[in-house]
Amino acid sequence: MLVYNLLLLWIIISGIFLCEIHKDNHHIKLRITLFIVLSSIAMIILASLRGSTVGIDYPNYSGYFTEVYAGIHKQGATFLLSNANIYRPELGYSFLNYVVALFTNDVHIFMAVASIVVIGLTAVLVYKYSPIPWVSMFVFVSFGFFGNSLNFIRQCIAIAIFLFSIKYLKEKRFLPYIGIVVLAASFHKVMWIMIPLFFIARIKVNWKSLTVYGGLTALIMGLSWPLFNLITKYVYKYYATKEGLYYMMGRDWQTAAIPVITTVTLLIVKKFILQRDPKNVVLINFSIYSGLLYIMTCQHFLFQRFGMIFFTSAILIIPELLASVGVNNEQVDVLRDTESLKIYKNKDQKKKALQERRQIKSSQNMRKYIYYYAAAAVLFIGFLYNVWILMANRVNLIPYVTFFAKK
Repeated sequence: MLVYNLLLLWIIISGIFLCEIHKDNHHIKLRITLFIVLSSIAMIILASLRGSTVGIDYPNYSGYFTEVYAGIHKQGATFLLSNANIYRPELGYSFLNYVVALFTNDVHIFMAVASIVVIGLTAVLVYKYSPIPWVSMFVFVSFGFFGNSLNFIRQCIAIAIFLFSIKYLKEKRFLPYIGIVVLAASFHKVMWIMIPLFFIARIKVNWKSLTVYGGLTALIMGLSWPLFNLITKYVYKYYATKEGLYYMMGRDWQTAAIPVITTVTLLIVKKFILQRDPKNVVLINFSIYSGLLYIMTCQHFLFQRFGMIFFTSAILIIPELLASVGVNNEQVDVLRDTESLKIYKNKDQKKKALQERRQIKSSQNMRKYIYYYAAAAVLFIGFLYNVWILMANRVNLIPYVTFFAKK
C-alpha cells in the first residue's frame, strides 16, 4: 500500500503548493503544467515498473502481446485481420500491440507504452478542461481510476479517449463526438453504447428525468436474468459459461457507496454547477448514470464495467463542483473596480461603492471557506476510498513489486 499512498501524498502536497497557493500569480499556468507533468511521470514510472503479479489482468494482456509478436513475424500485418487475433474487432488495441511488437518482444515495454497512452491522455484532458487540475489528478488516483489502468488496459484506454468527446457532447456536435466514440470503440467494443448517449445526456435533471431513470433501473434489475438468458442464447454466449457467470455475481454495498455519494452530492449542489456552466448538465447526467449502475452492481458485477465509463468523468465534475462553490470571476471583477474609491467624487456614490465592496468581500470570504471545507472533504473521502480499494485488493494491486524482483 505504501507506494500508492506515497503517490497520493505527492499529488496532494505538490498540488497544493504548485496549484493552490498563490493561484492568482501570473506563473500559475507554468506551475500547473509542471504539476501535471511531474505527477504523470510518477504514475507512468509506477505503472511501467510493476511486476506481472500487479494487476489481475496482467497475464492476459502480456499473453496477447506475445501472441501478436509471434503472429506478425509469421503472417505479417495480416495477422491483425485473421481469426487468430482474438481482439480483431478491436483493431485500435490490436494495432497498438502491433506497433510495439514491430520493435520489441519485451512485455514490459508494451506495458510502459500502454500506461503512457492512458496517463498521457488523462493529463492532456485535465490540463485542457479541468478548472482545478490538481484535484482531477487526485481523483484519478484516489477513486481507483489509476489502479484500473493497471488492469483493464483496453477499457481504460477507450475511456481516456472517450472523455475528450464530452466537449462535443456539450456543444451538440455530432460528427466529432461520433468520431471519438468510434476511435474509443476500436480499443473496447463496449464503447459503442455511447452513441445513443448523444441524444439523452443533455436531458434536464429534474424530478421527471430522475423518476424515469429510477424506473428504468428498477425494470432492468427486475428483468436482469431473463434478459441475460435471452442475450446469451444468441450473442455473447461466453457469458453463459461458468466463467462468464462470475460477472452476474453481486458486489457488496461498499462498492456503490462513493459513486452514489458523489451522485447525491452533485444533485444537491447542481444549481451552482449549472450556474457556472449550464452545459455541465452532461457531467451531472453522467454521475447519475454511474450512481445507478453501481447500485445495479450490487446485484450483478457486470454493470460495474458500464458504470466505470461514466464514473471516470468524476475527474472533471468534482473540480467543477469545487469551482462552482468557490469565488466567482464576477465578484473579483466588481471588487477590483471598487478598490480605488478616489474615482468617486460624490460622497453618496463613494458610500454606496464602499458598502458594495464590503458585501462582496464578505461573500468572497464565505465562498473561500466553503471551497476549503469542500476541498478538504474531497481529500478526506478520496483518501478513505483509496485505502478501501487497496485493502479490498480485488484487482491485485498489492503487494506492489517491480519486475526486477526475484520470482
